[in-house]
Amino acid sequence: MKNMGGIAMNTTQLECFVTVAENLNFARAASILHITQPAVTHQIVSLEGELDAKLFIRTTRSVKLTPEGWSFLADAKNILNMTYGAKAKLAHQAREEVRFFGIGCHSALELALLPPVLQQMRERYPQVHPYINLIPFRSLQNLLDEESINVMMSFQAEHVKKEPGTFLELAKVPVSCVIAPSHPFAGRSRLYLEELRQGGMVLCEPGKNPAAIARVQGQLIGYHPPEELYFTENPACALTLVEAGLGFTLLPDVAAMRHPRLIYVPVEDAGALSYGLYYKSLKDQPVLKDFIGFMREPFAAKAGGA
Repeated sequence: MKNMGGIAMNTTQLECFVTVAENLNFARAASILHITQPAVTHQIVSLEGELDAKLFIRTTRSVKLTPEGWSFLADAKNILNMTYGAKAKLAHQAREEVRFFGIGCHSALELALLPPVLQQMRERYPQVHPYINLIPFRSLQNLLDEESINVMMSFQAEHVKKEPGTFLELAKVPVSCVIAPSHPFAGRSRLYLEELRQGGMVLCEPGKNPAAIARVQGQLIGYHPPEELYFTENPACALTLVEAGLGFTLLPDVAAMRHPRLIYVPVEDAGALSYGLYYKSLKDQPVLKDFIGFMREPFAAKAGGA
């Protein structure tokens, strides 16, 4: 049982909420949890009553998270992870306590950076278990502020009153036009925004890309008729449409995040973005220090070879 300011929640309620949120389907959630669909509904209704908030919009055809549901999802996952971690520690009573190292990512594309880093972490700290949170930027900010994660991978936030933590830049990266090999721009070494005012254009939801990308998209969208515009939820989805030949998309160009079958052409007048890591403090944090060092290595090697 978890109590938050007088609100009592149990793990069954949270497991039902997270499973429905991840599948957006009550029947599928019930199957995964091995309970009946009415039982899942009951747990969700009870949780909504305790939180005094509607978590889902449910129709005969679809299930969607409300803004309150999106906001609560990160907290629910965090509570469950802490609960599971505590149970595992007590069950095994390991001589050397397992420690969890929370890594926050806002895009699935960032995951490509982690395998070599985590391999080095495993060799140096076998008792440290990484846990990766792949959730929207604002939710990651909350987790970092609460120190529920140790580090957040991100582009530097623009025009904010308060940074989510200390920012360490790994690289300055250009904005690139991402295209399929069959696209007319495929042979170009550089492009300019004026040239992107025609042809199919694939856009992501504003909150799923850095503000600088959303701003450039906003400058271009008015030049395109509706039939040239394709909307997607996130960069990974956008790249699927680009590979299908439906148009181009704009993304920050981090070499390790590139799609292997697509072409990235820098847009000269679209500016550059700072990519790096946010953290709260390095004091008495040897694991975090080494993680940062391992993350810097591939970027430093690329800069040295340029």
